[in-house]
Amino acid sequence: MSNKTILVLGGGLGGIMAAGSLRRSCAPGHRVVVIERSATFALRMANLWLMTGERQRPEEGERDLSRLAEHGIEWVQAEIESIDPVARAVQTSAGRLEGDYLVIALGADRHPQAVPGFAEAALDLYEAAGALRIRQALERFSGGRVVVLVARTPFSCPSAPYEAAFLVDSLLRRRGVRQGSEIAVYTPEDLPMPVAGPAVGTTLVQMLRERGIEFHAEQIVMKIDPAARRARFELEDTTFDLLIGVPPHRVPQVLRAAKLADASGWVPVDPATLQTRYAGVYAIGDATAIRLPVGMFLPKAGVFADEQARVVAANIAAEIAGKPGTKRFNGHGFCYIEVGDELAAYGAGNFYGIPVPTVDLEPASSRYHREKHELERAAQALWL
Repeated sequence: MSNKTILVLGGGLGGIMAAGSLRRSCAPGHRVVVIERSATFALRMANLWLMTGERQRPEEGERDLSRLAEHGIEWVQAEIESIDPVARAVQTSAGRLEGDYLVIALGADRHPQAVPGFAEAALDLYEAAGALRIRQALERFSGGRVVVLVARTPFSCPSAPYEAAFLVDSLLRRRGVRQGSEIAVYTPEDLPMPVAGPAVGTTLVQMLRERGIEFHAEQIVMKIDPAARRARFELEDTTFDLLIGVPPHRVPQVLRAAKLADASGWVPVDPATLQTRYAGVYAIGDATAIRLPVGMFLPKAGVFADEQARVVAANIAAEIAGKPGTKRFNGHGFCYIEVGDELAAYGAGNFYGIPVPTVDLEPASSRYHREKHELERAAQALWL
């Protein structure tokens, strides 16, 4: 049996977990190669802790990708310029690489320029630098209107904007300026985390209202006026003194150019195996589109990327060993939702449920807050 090369495109959570699982499952002669332009790995959930001051610097949550070599995983720091899914080849800024398998884990790109004024007016919750700027702004904040804005759907980490609103409330109460402040969430969604079902969404809306946080559903922002501090929607508009934003997301251009994306704007895959329409080419995580029986798409969340990575790795390893790949992604997932005061709620269930997902939301507790921190540390320590 000849040795094989597996190219993992992307060094985020899904890519790192896929590479690690492949290295553990495949004999040493087979190559596992991660292609990632960034030199470091970090989980986006840490941005919330940068925002609150639980973590002071982005570097505290980062890990150097060069440490992959300690586990027998090759790392190529390069920009991916084009992908040939038929040949299973990748052109990068460091040269051309060819593999026997491709695992696409490039995530979703953020596109703040898609909404006029967003980049100039909003502090981007999804960037570490943006999270730091939010913290600095909240430390100076003496009262006024804070708006948490979801520009478009879908977006990564569906709980993040609601967590941000809860945490802003907690921080302003701690500083004694909450009484003179308003907090509002504006989103195109009809309920928070709608794929989880109306029970979860309704509970989260109630939790927001209990804290005096406004929830404005089905609001699509059209334009933001930075000078006037005004966001204009299809149906109404609002002013703000501080704007925390979730920018529009889109599939990476290199995947569109390779014709891996479909009319949904994302990469369709087999719901169970994560294989694309090309043999030997898999896609996991935020770049994918998996339509659920309920008609909506599987949320873009790290927990799904993690499990999908393990499924793909197990099946590739089995095929290399001449055995059938029998592992399947079953749509089960969970989420910790920060609500402030060092508390977090916990949601979990089967998103592949028929006819609808079956997801339960557990009340907030200090236990779940600790578990969320432990989850991040465990993910970082596994392969880096």
